[in-house]
Amino acid sequence: MALLALLVSTTARGAAAQSQPGELAASTIEDLMNILVTTASRGVEGVGAAPSRVQVVSAAQIERRGYRSILDVLKDLPDFKVDLNGDPDYPAEVTVLGTRGSSRIVLLLDGIRVSSPTNEPLPMVSNYPVHNARQVEIVYGPASALYGADAFSAVINIISKEVAEAPGLTVASSIGQNGLYNQTGSYGIRLGANISLMISGQFLYDHQPDLSRSYPADFNGLQAQQTGVFDTIYGPMTSSRAVSPAYDIPLSAHSVQARLQAGGFVLALFQSASRIPTAPAYTPDNAVYNAGAFNDNRLLVGSGTYTREIGRVTSTSIMMFSRHELDPQSGYWNVFSNFEKSFKYAFGSVARAEQQFSWKPAPALTITTGAAFEHFFSIPQGADLNAPVQSQDAPGTILDTNIPDDFVKLRYNNTGLFAQAQYAVTPKVTLTLGARGDYNTRFGGTFNPRLGLVARPTATTTLKLLYGTAFLAPSPYQQYAHYGSFYSTDGGQTYASSYWHLPGPALKPQEKKTAEVNLLQSLGHNFQLSGSAFYTRMTNLINEADADRSYAGFYHGWPVDYIDFAVNEGLATTYGGTLGLDYVRAFGADRRVEAHAAAVFVDGREWEEISSPFSLPLGAMSPLQFRFGVDLDLGLWRIAPRLAVVGAQRLLATMSGNESGDRQTLDGYATVDAHIRRNLFKGLDGFVTVENAFDRRYRTINVRAYTNPEELVGAPQNPRRVSVGFSLRIR
Repeated sequence: MALLALLVSTTARGAAAQSQPGELAASTIEDLMNILVTTASRGVEGVGAAPSRVQVVSAAQIERRGYRSILDVLKDLPDFKVDLNGDPDYPAEVTVLGTRGSSRIVLLLDGIRVSSPTNEPLPMVSNYPVHNARQVEIVYGPASALYGADAFSAVINIISKEVAEAPGLTVASSIGQNGLYNQTGSYGIRLGANISLMISGQFLYDHQPDLSRSYPADFNGLQAQQTGVFDTIYGPMTSSRAVSPAYDIPLSAHSVQARLQAGGFVLALFQSASRIPTAPAYTPDNAVYNAGAFNDNRLLVGSGTYTREIGRVTSTSIMMFSRHELDPQSGYWNVFSNFEKSFKYAFGSVARAEQQFSWKPAPALTITTGAAFEHFFSIPQGADLNAPVQSQDAPGTILDTNIPDDFVKLRYNNTGLFAQAQYAVTPKVTLTLGARGDYNTRFGGTFNPRLGLVARPTATTTLKLLYGTAFLAPSPYQQYAHYGSFYSTDGGQTYASSYWHLPGPALKPQEKKTAEVNLLQSLGHNFQLSGSAFYTRMTNLINEADADRSYAGFYHGWPVDYIDFAVNEGLATTYGGTLGLDYVRAFGADRRVEAHAAAVFVDGREWEEISSPFSLPLGAMSPLQFRFGVDLDLGLWRIAPRLAVVGAQRLLATMSGNESGDRQTLDGYATVDAHIRRNLFKGLDGFVTVENAFDRRYRTINVRAYTNPEELVGAPQNPRRVSVGFSLRIR
């Protein structure tokens, strides 16, 4: 808090210059509370009146802080924890208020889902840009009553700029240490009186820092790559492919978005791709840190939306199609592929039709109702293969064998009906009641209610009492993904295996119920105190590999020593709260300060089985986090330093190795990032971005640390990185 006060007081002495008037409009707390959002109720309302805890990140904040992607946005939010490079399938894992998993978040672009259509692992990196966003809306807590499956932890909606807000051409380019290049561009044009077109795109390439130099004790000079002999957990192995001695795991991502609007009709297209290394977070004796080991994910989403007014009713019709593909060249190069390059493939698509009606029969009452039908097709990720898949009708053979892989093809439907009523009981009290029912031909029916009470007992106080439920559909990946390996001692005449993970098609949805209280208290025109507390109960949790039900058996007719599969079992409870302080003030037309500080505490318990008397502290999370930040407009200058403090990081592994022990932990960390921008000429800015400014060596969670000897204990993070660039606006 002392740091916050110091930074706030410093800004009062800024110098005069020019700035963008529109970006300084929110000069008081009242302005921020009146920002309009659409995600919380699928209709327009003020953020303070929304029957959910909603956070808004504006276009001005995105620019001031130098965010390159939605992941950068989430890293700065106090209720989120982002862990990088901890899992090959989930290289950017997100935890929201103690609930871990980026697959538990619904990601929207202008209200259209752009997360994986079948919840196959899809990285959330720079393939989801924010450079052309008017604002990003984050709705915390379960939201299946409105959004159906997988709105488990949060709903994030990236709202694009209209052409009127960003006409003409805007381009930006930056270059940074360790081969970091980022280019963005957008172009908006009016094609008629009520017709407009907005096109935007981004390309990012990151060669990435050589962590073998930053963490020499972990990588030991990459000796295995120097000699070509890997001292693995199963003994020495060599690769028949040439191994480069260099640390070389580049990351790249790109996206393209087009939005054509003609009156009430909007036609949108979004395409993105990401190429992510699959070596982290293995030890260098158990994986090849070369560019040949990667997952290449591609997403294409097309949609048409038609909105019209029919008397007091607003009708919104949506047709959309989404497809995701894991490129056949993707795969692994590690101990589990016998140090041969393996190949993976997955595919998922959905076609969705949705109709929504919003009706205001009286000034105090708003009713929203709708229906959706979805048709899915999925080919879940299969085994490691000898060669890339050539056709969806030819799955290929399992690595180092001539055994054909099992290619699972799923076709299924989901039908959902939802309704919500918002009633102003008095001018100061609004009650929201809603529910959604879904029937899925793969796992059956679900019902999710929602209840919210928003009260303003005084002009400066807003109190929200919230209750919501959600379900996390078992993804085809969880149900049918299979992996393992065979070996032969007689040149391929017979095979055997030490381990296989096999499909568990009987999985049911995980369920979540959350009660929350949220308080917003204005302290004058410039300060706001916010507080929230919540309690969550989750049941039907999915255990990816249940040791108690494992067995020795046969797969494809050959003996396997250890077979496991995913099952529903156990429950977890989480509880905690967030305390925040915001300060906003404009000093004339060209000086402004926006400061924020927040502390978050989250804890809970997990039971492997509902009837089990033994529980463990909630794992794979950090109970305590702090965030501090200031956005300064000082004439021609904009400066945005941010401090993140993360307490001890709790892992899944236990201290004693039994179910009643405490969790193993990683040390916490503190990092400082900063973005500095200066207007050089009309429409031209130069900027500098500094990440991990004090060059700290720290680690984030990889959930299998301490339990899998082939993995590092904690995922090492990047050292300090500096990038410079410019942005140009031509109107």
